[in-house]
Amino acid sequence: MKKTSQSIRQLLVISSIIVSIGSMQGCNTNSDQSRTEEAVEQTSDSLDASMQDGASQTEAKFLQERDEVVADLKAQRDKLDQEIDELQNKLENKSDKAQKTMKQQIDKLKTEREDLDRDIDKAQNATQEAWQDIKAGFKQAGRKIGNAFDRAEDQLDDATSKQ
Repeated sequence: MKKTSQSIRQLLVISSIIVSIGSMQGCNTNSDQSRTEEAVEQTSDSLDASMQDGASQTEAKFLQERDEVVADLKAQRDKLDQEIDELQNKLENKSDKAQKTMKQQIDKLKTEREDLDRDIDKAQNATQEAWQDIKAGFKQAGRKIGNAFDRAEDQLDDATSKQ
């Protein structure tokens, strides 16, 4: 019986050790799981921060680009105003026919200037989402204004040479 008691005791000790080891592994698993969850949370926070930084940088780039385009459009408007004034000053000593032709061209340039004012307003109020489409339109408008002024000057030269 003594041998059976010893065997039972040994079995109980071994069972206790197994239960203890299992509990420790369970703790380690919970600890590992906690560490994993913490790492996932930190990675998620880091990713969120990176995305916010990226979004902030993208928005900052957009705002800078928009401000540059608005400044460029305003400079074009100022140049257009100067060119209109120059054309009007050149008209003073021209024939009635030349003046009539040039006034029509100047009126077209003034219309272009009004369009430019609308473009400036559009640029100043542009959203980041619509920016690429709007920006392409501004480049086209700039070429259109340059061409309109060139045509007006050419017609002034033609009208002047015919006098």
